[in-house]
Amino acid sequence: MITTSRYAPEEIRLEAKLQAGRSGEKYVARGKKTIEQIAQFARKNGDGHVFIICERRGGGSVTEKINIDPRGRWKWDESSTQDENSI
Repeated sequence: MITTSRYAPEEIRLEAKLQAGRSGEKYVARGKKTIEQIAQFARKNGDGHVFIICERRGGGSVTEKINIDPRGRWKWDESSTQDENSI
């Protein structure tokens, strides 16, 4: 599953949708959802992770990854910060 940071600019949302299409992941609009809500939604859909596309200062984006265990608990993947187009 792929989403964006909260209140992401239009170009970041578009990038997330394109990344989802290229990778075969599902895109979910973030809106006001918390990380907990996104993780619960992902788990209900059988996903074990969520990629979050975030705006980088000065332009571009970074991708953060959250891992979700079978019990629905989530944790930031400490090795996940990646530059754009890395999913």
